[in-house]
Amino acid sequence: MMGIFQKMAAGIVVPSNPQGRFGLFEGVFTPCVLTILGVIMFMRSGFVIGHSGLWFGLTILALSKLITTLTALSLSAISTNTEVRGGGVYFMISRALGPDFGGTIGITLFIAQAVGVSFYVIGFTEAFLGSVAPFLTSFGTELKSPAEALTELYAPQIISSFVVGGLFYLTFKGADVALKVQNFVLGLLLLSILSFLIGGFFAFDPQVYQTSKSSGFSDGISFWVAFAIFFPATTGITAGANMSGDLKNPESSIPKGTLLAIAFTFVIYVLQMVLMAGSVPRDMLKAEPFMALQQMSIFAPLIIFGVFAATLSSALGSFLGAPRILQAMGRDGLMRSLTYFSKGEGASDEPQRATVLTFVIAFAVIWAGDLNAVAEIISMFFLIAYGTINLSAFVESKGGNPSFRPQFRLFHWSTALIGALGCGVAMMKINDTYAIIALAVSSLIYFYLKRKEIETSYGDAKRGYIFRGVRNGLRSLQGTRVHPKNWRPLLVAVIRGVAKDQEVIRAGSWIESERGLFTVLNIEEHINDSFEGRLALSQTHAPQVEEFLHREKIQAFPEQLMCHDFHEGLFDFLQSHSIGALKANTIILAIPESGKEDEMTSFYKTVQLVATFNLNIVVFKNSNIDFSKKKKRIDLWWRNESNGSLMALFSYLMTLHPQWSGSGIRLLQAIEQGESKEKAQQDLQQFMRQARIDAEVKIVPYQEDAHEALRTTSYQDADFVFIGMGATNGEEAVESIKRLVPKLGSLPATALVWSNGEANIFV
Repeated sequence: MMGIFQKMAAGIVVPSNPQGRFGLFEGVFTPCVLTILGVIMFMRSGFVIGHSGLWFGLTILALSKLITTLTALSLSAISTNTEVRGGGVYFMISRALGPDFGGTIGITLFIAQAVGVSFYVIGFTEAFLGSVAPFLTSFGTELKSPAEALTELYAPQIISSFVVGGLFYLTFKGADVALKVQNFVLGLLLLSILSFLIGGFFAFDPQVYQTSKSSGFSDGISFWVAFAIFFPATTGITAGANMSGDLKNPESSIPKGTLLAIAFTFVIYVLQMVLMAGSVPRDMLKAEPFMALQQMSIFAPLIIFGVFAATLSSALGSFLGAPRILQAMGRDGLMRSLTYFSKGEGASDEPQRATVLTFVIAFAVIWAGDLNAVAEIISMFFLIAYGTINLSAFVESKGGNPSFRPQFRLFHWSTALIGALGCGVAMMKINDTYAIIALAVSSLIYFYLKRKEIETSYGDAKRGYIFRGVRNGLRSLQGTRVHPKNWRPLLVAVIRGVAKDQEVIRAGSWIESERGLFTVLNIEEHINDSFEGRLALSQTHAPQVEEFLHREKIQAFPEQLMCHDFHEGLFDFLQSHSIGALKANTIILAIPESGKEDEMTSFYKTVQLVATFNLNIVVFKNSNIDFSKKKKRIDLWWRNESNGSLMALFSYLMTLHPQWSGSGIRLLQAIEQGESKEKAQQDLQQFMRQARIDAEVKIVPYQEDAHEALRTTSYQDADFVFIGMGATNGEEAVESIKRLVPKLGSLPATALVWSNGEANIFV
């Protein structure tokens, strides 16, 4: 039975039992304690005290426990707010922050567990070699020293490789076979602890204590190096949450059992550090921490058996846990490459494929580093994992989702935030280079998963967090006056079918350029009098616009209207379409390509309708732009009107769009023959300085027809043309369009612009 607890301590999730078999002690407290009291307690606690002194050693312990305690608070809140199934912490975070965060932390945890196998095996090998050294020297070998002889005759990597190979065999045969060797682990561990605590109490020497308690680091071991080496001693707090499906009362057992385990192990470590500082000289603690622990024990063999049991059982537990995390991610379909590891073998669904990968990673690490170096790597991975747990709890709490109702009440978003920041600071202090690399790799995984836009069947807290920010922002905007300095295009493209009006959607995306809000409104007329019938048609046609936007990678909000009359539908939309202060300020329309009288009449009516709402109007004329070619030039024809300011803003925004990046703006003005060209040039140059945009200025003289000069100038050199409409109301706008449309035939893509005066490029 204890083997199951050790299994859970390593982060393994056993199949959920709906009846709940385990209580607080056996289900949460025991598995957490078994992982926390591991190889560091035997092999490196004395090392930390020897190099840093007792006070700094206790400070390192307190800081480590603070991080894990804050993380335990966050973990308790998350685990009591959702049902935890296969995947443990990966499962919880993916359901809290979504598959992108979940996948990132899942891969991080898998690597941490896989590296953990080698960490525990290296610890076993170091303890084994330290234990057999006295026996080798007793045979009278011609060795200079035990350490030199062992280095020459026994490569630690070879021993570790055989050990990890044996563990791989047990794990590959299945969890049931592997766990049979762990039934006596808890008893041995407790006897070992009692042995050195009792021995340390009787061997306590006040003079040795006075020497060891003084602070001061030595031999290149700084505070944060010592922290990195010691921190794995405090990990293992996720064991209880991983067993939630098998707990009789998870909402009570997880918080109480986890926090009780943290407190219990804290007392054990404090007693160990104080007694070691008072029982063993500091030089010996630095040089032979494992031998020092044996020396202070009442029965040294118990220490040897204890460290063997702790290291091998922890290594085996990690060997069992890492593959199951990878298997859970594969079954969630996060990455195509991970689906290979989703398959389980046999009736017990053993993740043998993922077990092989775990073995490869552990084997490689064994040949790459020693116990201190691997401890530093594991610390980095666990700090990332714990930081993400705290971050997910913070987002859940601050997001304000009504679904976040944890039964654990001793949690606050501030503790989660402090925990997350603490993990980040600790990472940077331990090794800023490693921390940056680790965060960079995690970020690459996150953005890769985010870019894939993985569809899941579960919700996450990110949407709630974003919603909260949007809501607060809308409230702040409500009642504030729109200043020209803060003007942004809140653009609506009005279309009559996506197949017919694709170009106007593209043009709208250019002039909005993701600096405002872009809505694509598809209005279709239908004579069906049934509300249900029209709604069904609307829902059927809506995906057409969505699919086009997704295919073209256009960031826009699609809207679908099915109505009896096009203009009545548009009128109702313009009256009601807004969220607080965010209401459309610009409408873009396409000139009907057919030129049929009935279509043009309807179009002119649309222009007048939009003008009634005093909105900016952009009338777009398509010219079958070749999207495969790089756009070079945007022509803006200036007429000394307010339209010019809006056109200049649109021109500038277009140059920010990827399809128009690097394009030049040409500011043109047509003047009658005889007018001062120098004066017009100076005015436009002044405009350029005030507007703070880069553009080429050109004055175009004409004799009789300004529009002909416009046409001949922009026909050859421009890819897009802005022309202002000389109008003060809807009727004048229609007349201006009627005059201009016949002259646009040979021009490239053209936008006729009428401004309501709100936009001002001079601010």
